[in-house]
Amino acid sequence: MDLDVNALLESGWSPTPFRQFVLKIHSRCNLACDYCYIYEMADQGWRSQPRRMSQSTMDSVATRIAEHARTNHLPRVEVILHGGEPLLAGADHIRYAVNAVRSAVDPDVSVNVQVQTNGVLVNSVFLELFDELDVFVAVSLDGDREANDRHRRGPAGQSSYDQVHAGLSKLTSAAFRRLFTGLLCTVDLRNDPVGTYEALLAHSPPTVDFLLPHGTWETPPPGRRVDSEDTPYGDWLIAVFDRWQGARERETRVRLFEEIIRLVRGRPSRSEVVGLSPVAVVVIETDGAIEQVDSLKSAYDGATRTPLHVGSHAFDAALMLPSIAARQIGERALSHECHSCEIRRVCGGGLYPHRYRPGTGFANPSVYCRDLFRLIKHVERAMSSRDRRPRFSDIARPAERQSPAMTLTPHLLPREMFLELAAGGGGRNAVEHLWTAQDSKRLLLLRGIRDLAKDDVSRVRHAYDLLADVQETAPEVARAVLRYPTVASWGLRTLHALSGHTPSVRWASATGMAALGAVAAIRSGRGETIEVPVVNGAVVLPSLGRALVPGGSRFAVVHTEDGEAEIHCGGVTIRVGADPLWEGLRRIRASHRGVEVEFVIDDLDPGRMLGASRTDGRLSEAELHQWVSTLQPAWEILLDRHRQVSEEIISLVTVLTPLLGPENGTSSATSKLAFGNIGLSTPPDPHSFAVTLAHESQHTKLSGLLDLIPLIEPDDGNRYYAPWRDDPRPLGGLLQGAYAHMSIAAFWGVERQEWHEEDLLLRAHTEFARWRDGTRGAIRALRSSGRLTAEGELFTATMADTMVAMCDEDVPPEATRRARVSADRHLAGWRHRNGEPLAGELPSLA
Repeated sequence: MDLDVNALLESGWSPTPFRQFVLKIHSRCNLACDYCYIYEMADQGWRSQPRRMSQSTMDSVATRIAEHARTNHLPRVEVILHGGEPLLAGADHIRYAVNAVRSAVDPDVSVNVQVQTNGVLVNSVFLELFDELDVFVAVSLDGDREANDRHRRGPAGQSSYDQVHAGLSKLTSAAFRRLFTGLLCTVDLRNDPVGTYEALLAHSPPTVDFLLPHGTWETPPPGRRVDSEDTPYGDWLIAVFDRWQGARERETRVRLFEEIIRLVRGRPSRSEVVGLSPVAVVVIETDGAIEQVDSLKSAYDGATRTPLHVGSHAFDAALMLPSIAARQIGERALSHECHSCEIRRVCGGGLYPHRYRPGTGFANPSVYCRDLFRLIKHVERAMSSRDRRPRFSDIARPAERQSPAMTLTPHLLPREMFLELAAGGGGRNAVEHLWTAQDSKRLLLLRGIRDLAKDDVSRVRHAYDLLADVQETAPEVARAVLRYPTVASWGLRTLHALSGHTPSVRWASATGMAALGAVAAIRSGRGETIEVPVVNGAVVLPSLGRALVPGGSRFAVVHTEDGEAEIHCGGVTIRVGADPLWEGLRRIRASHRGVEVEFVIDDLDPGRMLGASRTDGRLSEAELHQWVSTLQPAWEILLDRHRQVSEEIISLVTVLTPLLGPENGTSSATSKLAFGNIGLSTPPDPHSFAVTLAHESQHTKLSGLLDLIPLIEPDDGNRYYAPWRDDPRPLGGLLQGAYAHMSIAAFWGVERQEWHEEDLLLRAHTEFARWRDGTRGAIRALRSSGRLTAEGELFTATMADTMVAMCDEDVPPEATRRARVSADRHLAGWRHRNGEPLAGELPSLA
């Protein structure tokens, strides 16, 4: 394709900076794979290359990478040590190369280094070096012994399998497993697809890359007849896809499938194999020559070459070459046949070298065109049949979509479920319905933050894309990360700050999304390097804990691999979960009759319970023991006698936040911004713990319902008496209190029917009477306010019906007396502080 780059620039196109730098540190190999595009195909330029990249050339490469990152404001770059076989360069040479690049770039630029090896030379010397330098390792392997040795043999034809297997055993050992990024497997139609995939799974790879053997229209790949309608490679890959997708749990990531799924769902690709995203990779040969992606060597002699060299040219100069621009202009580079294809934005014309045909160059469909069409349509059908939960891609802007836009529909609550909630119940199904709405709310918050972020935009978008990727590949992990309560409180505060509605606070920053991305990467076991903000000398990873880092740094780098993570900041490395500078969140559990409940105790996150009097420091071990020892009998109470409440708590509440308690009694709270979190002071006894969980769960349910259905007209400024508060309440606050205290009355109504010691039994009768009558009075005030919506009228009428049955129950005289004294004392104190309540709101005590 003959391109006029200046005309492209005038049309508004701008080049995408290189982010991936492939360093050919050694140009020879210790294997003789017969499908190798470097040694066995059209371009034989390797013969004139130095065997090893010199240190002076490495210095020039490092300078150019640093220059490119600085000029283009890149927060991170990726360096891939390649060959030939890069380990032939030796450990000292590799150390020099890695240190040269990292020393050259600015301090705020992170450098992720990976080595691509055939695995034969992997040993403890290299692995200890890689562990020291944080160099990650990908290995080429084509399956079991028979599959691998079809092609991957030594110069004398000897098997390489045992040597590769030994290297992989060392790499995947406990000491070095964090360095393992995955396996590359070239497809051979003679190998059983499912058997090949399962042979690779035996090494527990984080990622598998299935590569189609390189070929062109002039030299087709094995088994691919250009005049045939057969789709042998598509069929082979479909067999693997069905096995991969059909697994009960995700066994590994398969990059090709994940990229197609992203594209089918309207997201851009991150791979040159499919999609239309700009290629941002450049190759540096051992002599310092700047070249295009080396797979082009399969097309024709000289296909990768440019007139540029790191000694005299910046990488920005390469971006202006027509041959590189052609790989960055997306759909405009496709052939006429591709333009008329329905899946062109997903397929992207296939891998660029596979399009080559003498006479027309790369302006052709892929030689694998039919195979790709069959595979993509199969994946598309499989995805359309999956459960459609809210997704990041559902809320993409139509202009950004590469597939037909989805029409979003509101969450609808069945009438029966609405009435069950109004009566104080609802059960697990209602709670999950509310959670699903919260999922959508959080996705919308994150999308808004991504779009409005003004500072550190690349970090924010990188984190957003990472979260989206995890949602596609490990949806349960993404759901757990996004359902952590502080995500909503941080998200709403941040969105308001970005919109200019509220002042910003330091922890409410768009870059906080990076911490969520890091948590998602850790929980999904994927390998990532991501920069996260440092707030008040700490890196907070929601749901996990925080690391105390050296002062003065704005960002730290989190590297994740296989469920583990390290935080690098100020020259210090902190292992998440296993370091004195790491403070992990603690969990408390209780189990009864085979039913377990578990809560995270969050005494670390700065946004855990806004507006409440939180504890300043962490719970001591003695205090934590009090929570644990009180939870067990409290859970037994709930499970034995309040079964529906216990089911709702399991589904609803994930986090408990310690609060400061008053001198006498306890305190508790929820926040509408932190769905799923309950704040409470240290519980003094099991019944207090149990009733607090029941009471605050009601608040949480109502907050979730109010996100779906307004029950009250906008605040008109009037304030009302609530028999449980010392301050006048807005009507919304009165509704929240009435709904929550309805559950308190119900709880004690059950407990007073049980055998208890005298003091506890009197307490149960008194609490029942006090909150039954107080709640009935509050509901009357709500219904006479004139400020309820039609749905609010129905909701409070159902609440009133629930209270009628309670009010018909007899209460022992002493309990009635105590309840009346308590109510009168509260009202008198309220009047003294606030004046006479509005008419019609006085409590009615039987």
